[in-house]
Amino acid sequence: MNIELKSSNSDLTEAVQSAVEAIRRGDLGQGRATLTWVLRENPSDRLAWLWMACCVTDEPERDECYRQAAKIAI
Repeated sequence: MNIELKSSNSDLTEAVQSAVEAIRRGDLGQGRATLTWVLRENPSDRLAWLWMACCVTDEPERDECYRQAAKIAI
């Protein structure tokens, strides 16, 4: 039996907040790991893409984060 659990919007919102806190205290690895999970669950999370850009050191990867965010309507 394969049961797939979907995350609720509040779970994702809390996860983004947790990632932001990690990033602000300098723990980019934790922030990136959390945002990776959020974006797997909801690739249309514009805020997660913008914060992910703060976690990556590779300029092309950062640009891709900004491109993904820009494609999402406000």
